[in-house]
Amino acid sequence: MKRVILCLLLSVLLLPIHGNAESTDSTGFDLKALAEDTVFLANIDDPEHAVLGLERNADTKRYPASTTKILTCIVALEHGDPDELVTVSKKACNLSEKNSKMGLKPGEKFTLLDLLYGLMLPSGNDAAIAIAEHLGGSVSGFSDLMNEKAAEIGMKNSHFVNPHGLHHAEHYTTARDMAILSAYAMQNPTFAEIVSTVEHDAFSSDGRKITLHTSNRLLRNASAKNYTPYTCLYDYAIGIKTGDTHLAGKCLVAAAKRGETTYILVLLHGENAPEGKSGQSKDQYTVQRFYDAIRLFDYAFRNDTMTITVDDLISRCLPETYAIDLDPHRYGAKAVLYRVEWDRNAELTLPRWQAEQFALDPFPEENLRYEIKSYFAPIGSVAGTVSITFEDEVVFTGNLIADEYDYPPTPEPTAVPTFLITEETPVVTAIPAPDETPHPASSGWLTRLFRCNPGD
Repeated sequence: MKRVILCLLLSVLLLPIHGNAESTDSTGFDLKALAEDTVFLANIDDPEHAVLGLERNADTKRYPASTTKILTCIVALEHGDPDELVTVSKKACNLSEKNSKMGLKPGEKFTLLDLLYGLMLPSGNDAAIAIAEHLGGSVSGFSDLMNEKAAEIGMKNSHFVNPHGLHHAEHYTTARDMAILSAYAMQNPTFAEIVSTVEHDAFSSDGRKITLHTSNRLLRNASAKNYTPYTCLYDYAIGIKTGDTHLAGKCLVAAAKRGETTYILVLLHGENAPEGKSGQSKDQYTVQRFYDAIRLFDYAFRNDTMTITVDDLISRCLPETYAIDLDPHRYGAKAVLYRVEWDRNAELTLPRWQAEQFALDPFPEENLRYEIKSYFAPIGSVAGTVSITFEDEVVFTGNLIADEYDYPPTPEPTAVPTFLITEETPVVTAIPAPDETPHPASSGWLTRLFRCNPGD
């Protein structure tokens, strides 16, 4: 059985499964089967390039709907103070019933941070306008800031005319540009916190509370009065934003993190529900983008792999020694040191997310399993094994070689005789003083750190 493991190094080569823009490898992931005609999946550290060929129409101009608010949010965070108060205008509240809203009222004051939660969780268009007017002087003035930021971070095929994403012919982007934007925005801790939040209470300056819930169904189950919505929660989801207009279709920009690996996924122009659909039958179209996201994320976490030699892994973080404290009354020695004998030439492979976990220094203890077969093995002999595990399966094993024992100090000799008296004869017998020859021990033991006890 092929032994596998990995550790992330800058020099290691990614071994992708190459494919065309419609499908990936022989497992048959067919992008044409997705409900969205525009797909782009990238590693957050390399947002310009697709992972495992998972892209379709990535540079085709599309309407972004409310995924626009990703740019609105990061521009606001970079131009404003989250604690500053923003006064809500009548224009911000003068929206039709079809608009998604935070629930603002004219003249109210909220902190910029609370408005950003209202922007990103329930996708409030009222919050978008209030933010734009406050920081840009007007919607068009803020749009200029948006386009400046887009150009600055390398969004080459995008143009924005408003902060909310309501349809306009000159308001467009591409899936690749949205991945670049999202990877950039997620570097901001406040942005990352907002988009991963499921529920938030916003308070106006006069104390009115608005409870906000995210529209991202990867993070939260929806509720309805007359039917049960579909569930599409995903354990590794960490944000980011939904979007939905008739011309843009069902849109989703999502991020998922497993271990130390984060993927950014952009799905645009998804299928709308046909006229007349309602309740759970309509919800099928609402949630399809989330189900498609889960399929794509799981595929990437499973198939995006890297290969490395054990020698490289050792040079990075894999331990080569192991020490145990012992009970000297039971084992004689106070401690024992083992040398780990690894096969340095072995080539090992695992998914990238586990790679970045194994790259941590020190090597993650939860992925090491030690088994001691003998606490009395002669120096230089095999005393047990150490295994590296992945998802509770042993993927690589090395030998533990007994290297050194640490014995208690020898008691000091005494010149005072010790007497034993028997009942039969009152004869006084002296017990000889202990041998002055000490047990073998290393002078280096005082500097060693023992990491565990037998049975831990």
